[in-house]
Order: sequence, then C-alpha cells, then structure tokens
Amino acid sequence: MTALPHNASTSDSQTPREENPLAGIIDTIEAIIIALILALTFRAFVVEAFVIPTGSMAPTLLGAHFKATCPKCGYGFDTEADLRHQYFNDRGTRTINNTQNQELVSNRNLPCDNEDILCPNCGYHIDSTALPQYQGKLPVDKDMRGRHGTGSAEFAWANNGDRILVLKYLYAVLSPQRWDVIVFKEPSTAQNNYIKRLIALPGETIEIIDGDIYVAPQGKTGPADRRIARKPVHIQNALWQLVYDNDFLPTDAGSPRDDGHSWNNPWEGAGTTAENWNFSQSKITYNGSEPGTAQFVIRDNQTFYTYNVLGYNRDVTETAKDNPGGPRTRVGDLHLESTWTPQSASAESVSMVLGLPRNCYKITWNKKGVELSHRTADTQPFVPLAAKILPHKPPQAGRSYNLVFNNVDRSAQFFINGTLVVDHHPDWSALDAFAEKQAAYADPSHFLKPHVYIQVDGACTLGHLKLARDLYYTNVTVAGQPGTATEGNPLTLGVHEFFALGDNSRKSSDGRMWNTVFPALDDLGTRRGIVPERYLLGKAFFVYWPAGYRLSTYKNVSALELPIVPDVGDMRLIR
Repeated sequence: MTALPHNASTSDSQTPREENPLAGIIDTIEAIIIALILALTFRAFVVEAFVIPTGSMAPTLLGAHFKATCPKCGYGFDTEADLRHQYFNDRGTRTINNTQNQELVSNRNLPCDNEDILCPNCGYHIDSTALPQYQGKLPVDKDMRGRHGTGSAEFAWANNGDRILVLKYLYAVLSPQRWDVIVFKEPSTAQNNYIKRLIALPGETIEIIDGDIYVAPQGKTGPADRRIARKPVHIQNALWQLVYDNDFLPTDAGSPRDDGHSWNNPWEGAGTTAENWNFSQSKITYNGSEPGTAQFVIRDNQTFYTYNVLGYNRDVTETAKDNPGGPRTRVGDLHLESTWTPQSASAESVSMVLGLPRNCYKITWNKKGVELSHRTADTQPFVPLAAKILPHKPPQAGRSYNLVFNNVDRSAQFFINGTLVVDHHPDWSALDAFAEKQAAYADPSHFLKPHVYIQVDGACTLGHLKLARDLYYTNVTVAGQPGTATEGNPLTLGVHEFFALGDNSRKSSDGRMWNTVFPALDDLGTRRGIVPERYLLGKAFFVYWPAGYRLSTYKNVSALELPIVPDVGDMRLIR
C-alpha cells in the first residue's frame, strides 16, 4: 500500500471544517432548483390547479358564492356571487369595479343582493342580514347597478370558486369518456379556459329532448338510432339536486310568512286514513292498521318543487327563463329516499311511486319479494314489468331499511340498504320521445305534476325523507335560431370534435349557444358549438380547496380574515 503524503492527510482532515458549509449551501440550492424543475414539469405535463370562476357547473363545482342558511328550516346552501360588480377599497370608500373579473379580488368587497335569496328547501325569503357571514351595510360610491341607494350597500363575506386539480394530457394516452368533466380552451376567442361536462364524442349525433341526452353512434343519424344516454350510478348519485328534504322541517309551518302565504309540509296523507299520519316532525309516522298513503303535493304557493330551478341561481320563484313566454319545466327524473321502519308483521309491505303521468314507475317490496310496474297515463293501471330483480330477504317488523327509488333517464333503480336490487333500463330512442310528445299534446293530463307517494300496509315510520331531481338540459335559441344540438336541431360531430354542456344548464354558456369560432379554427373548417380535440386540456378530478374558513371574524384584521383553513369535509372527487 502506498502511503499518502503528509500534507494530503492534513488537507483531508481540514476539508470538512472549512468547505462543508459552502458545499451544504450548494447542495441545498441544487435540491431547490431540481424540486422547482420537477414541480414545473409536473404542473406542465401532469397536474395543474385551476379556480372555478363561474357557476356554470353548479352545484357540482362552485364559482364565487355566498354561504346561506335558512332561518326557518336550517337548510344550508350556496348562492351565486356576481363577480362583475366587485368593489375596491379607496381610502375607506368602496368604489365599483365593473371590469368583468373572473376571480374574486377581495372576499370583503362584494355586495350581496338582498331581494332574491330564497331557500330551495322551503322557499323562505332570506334577508341578507341573516347570512352567516354578513358584514353589514358599508359605505360605497354610487352603485352603477342601481340596486342600492348611493352611499351604502349590503356586504357579506364572499367565497372564491372551488380550486380543482386537472390531469393534463390524460387524453393523450386515454380516450375521453362521456360524462367526464373536462377543461378546454373555449373555441370562440381561444383565450379562456372552460370547464364543462363531456356529452358527445367524435362521430356521434346528439340531440337534447326534454332535458335528456340522445346519442347515435358514428354512421347512424336517424331519430330511431339516437338512444337516450344514461349516466353510470356513481355519476348519477353525485348529480341529484334538492327538491325537498324533510329533515329540514321549517319551524314556521302553518304560520303566515312575509308574503302572506303559509308554508305547509308538501307531504300529506291521502284518502280516508289521512288522519292517521303525523307530519309535524322530521320523522313521519303512520299509526293506522290498514293501508295508508303519504303523497307529495305541490301547492299553488309551492310551485317551485320539481321545477328546473336551483338555489344557487336564486331562481326559485322566477318565471320561465328556460322557456320564455311559457310555463317553467317540470322535471320528471326524480330520486325518492327514506328510512322505512314497519312496526308490525301486518305492516311489512311498502310501495313507492315516482314520475310524470306519462312515465310513472311503481316499486313494491313485501314478503312475496320485489315487483316493478309502470304506466303511461293516470287512466291506466300499473302493469308489472319483466325486470331483472336480485333476490332479497323480505322486510321484518322493527327493522329499519334505507330505501332509494330512482326514475331517471327512462330507467328505474331500487336500492335496499345501499344494495342495487332493481336496475331496469328499457330501450328508448328519440323516435319514442317524439311519439310520446305527440301523445302528450293530444292529452293534457300528460302535463300534470309528477306523482310522488309512498304506500304502506300498516303502522310505520318514515325518516330522512328526501326528494331530489336530475340535471335538466334546457333548449335555447341563438339569434332566433335553435341552439346547437337542441330539440329538432341534432348535431353530428366530426372525427376530432367533442360536445360539452354545463351542469347548471340555465346559467351555462356552452356548446348549445357558441355562435362564433376563433378565426384560426374557422380556417380549418371548425364549426360553432363544438370543442376541437386540439383544445382539450385535461380532465378535472379533485376539488382540493373548497371555500375556506377564516381564523377570525373580527373586522379590519385582514390577515386573520383570509380563508386559509380549507373545508376538508368538502374536498371531493369530481364525478
């Protein structure tokens, strides 16, 4: 072995003491640079964060919004905040900033509209002072909207839109699927990123009829070829929108409200046994020893139930925005849920009825098993269907069962304690839909309100009684012409074309109404209303930062008022 020179040994022994600090700094800088490169690469090619600017996908994804809680029934919901009219603080006076901002500039400087915040559960008018994050009447310059007097306006703490994660370039290796929530460059100006739900794929022909989607595969375009497009169960479960939840029973039931009307529970007993029902509590009880029926009744002052309205939009009592000059649309695609507890062996039978008169399903469960039946008019009896039904144990007295019955997209599903027992999906085409509409116009009874009721054979309780509706895609006109892919105006997509719609159909600017095309795309023969494949940016998959919580509610403590605590309970996968 060759011995090292003495000076080499000395030099080695001194290196850790003299050069190590600098080497450590260099290593740290290198690590930071590598981390930044990896983070930027990850952002550019894998996942990127976006903020939802508008409510076009509500309630699936929220834009800027206010939190609201009904003082009467306690139902909490989100209501839209108008970002077009933000204020900025100029030496203590708020001045309007009407600059089409797409993101909330300040959580404290957005006025809340006092006149149209209505509870979607019970229809109560909620005064802005009752908002849980109300700030008060604050000084402003002249309000250019004219909704407030000069000198002051009502303000509430506003929340920014959901922050989401998007898988970029996913579609470079996987094909897009119907019902994906996609992010893309909007095709009119090619400037803004839009987020919508993917409805139709290349080569398909699509048409919107009565709020439902009809699709024909490539090479087939006739109405008999366009079949109704049904959503997978996991997506459908995420898209139900509230009609009424009896867990939030108003405290003023039966008493006159500010508008002079009294709120009464839409659930009531039917027939001679009606007096045996008790609807005064959130858990409904029936103490009769014979069959009884609880029905959902839409009264004249509660007409918003089952209409195509949404609390987020503040349109609970509005007239026909989705059908100018005509009545608002009744939604027949419904979800009925309850926890049923029979009290005796003679009461071990339950039936649920759901749907519009022209498409009404009935499910019955008793000791004999489960039976699904259907009728197409009030004057007809229910006819049993040869549906595929999974075997299930008969109900037993004293046990509670969570029952879910869906009539959606011309199909029926029945769940017992979360188990899918019936999944009936008959063939249904655009041709069938048109024939049904002709029959409906010939018989006005087809336009009656939906039938929603529960039949029992004896004493029982019905808890957690909920009624919800499906998305309803509205028909629109653009410059006096039918919107793209609307009823009577089907759209056939090209090889590299997609069609997308917003979940909040009444408030969404989407493929139905885009009437211009970015010039560069126009040169390529791209048509209005479609999303070119080259404009797809990725798939939205996770809400990582919903509306946050503040550390403090004290005013003028700006650092503590920032919503820096995420609502972990509302973090969710995007369906």
